Amino acid sequence: MVGAYLAERFSPRVFLPMAVVIAGAASGGALSGMRLGLDACFALLLLAQFRSWDDLADRGRDAVSHPERVLVRAMSTTPIVAFSGALAILNICLAIQRDASGIAVAVLVALIGALGAWYSLRTGRTAAGDHLVLSKYPAMVIIVAGARVLIAPVQILCAALALHLAACLYEVWHDPASPLSIGGHR
Repeated sequence: MVGAYLAERFSPRVFLPMAVVIAGAASGGALSGMRLGLDACFALLLLAQFRSWDDLADRGRDAVSHPERVLVRAMSTTPIVAFSGALAILNICLAIQRDASGIAVAVLVALIGALGAWYSLRTGRTAAGDHLVLSKYPAMVIIVAGARVLIAPVQILCAALALHLAACLYEVWHDPASPLSIGGHR
């Protein structure tokens, strides 16, 4: 089931470029091929973790709007929950191993806590909720950057904010029902 889910919801055509964008934004302007590749791999794992969390949280809504999706049709979500949990553990371990400053793991744990609470408590879509969910992208930039954010804070934070703006604009374009859309439901 995990393979079918990934084939359907984690297109390399979308997520590989996104991982490279996150890695580039996290570079602070100091790019090397090796660093970009390693950072893009870490970003890809973060994207997979949070994509699966989003889809698990949206399963009820997707049952109405996308009943054909693998996760909606599944008798059990246990394989995806286990996959998501394994990714969370792996990403925390990688954040610890990659960044001795603790910045990466602190931001990752804060993001896990904030999104976990939001997914558990939300009762509907709001503009604030959509911003929180989309804040995972700039947070991923900081997580991938780790201590580099201390060396090039302006470049990395500006790149993270630009990525958040791009994610919001994409959400408005991609989902006209988004509370972020002008005229979207509120």
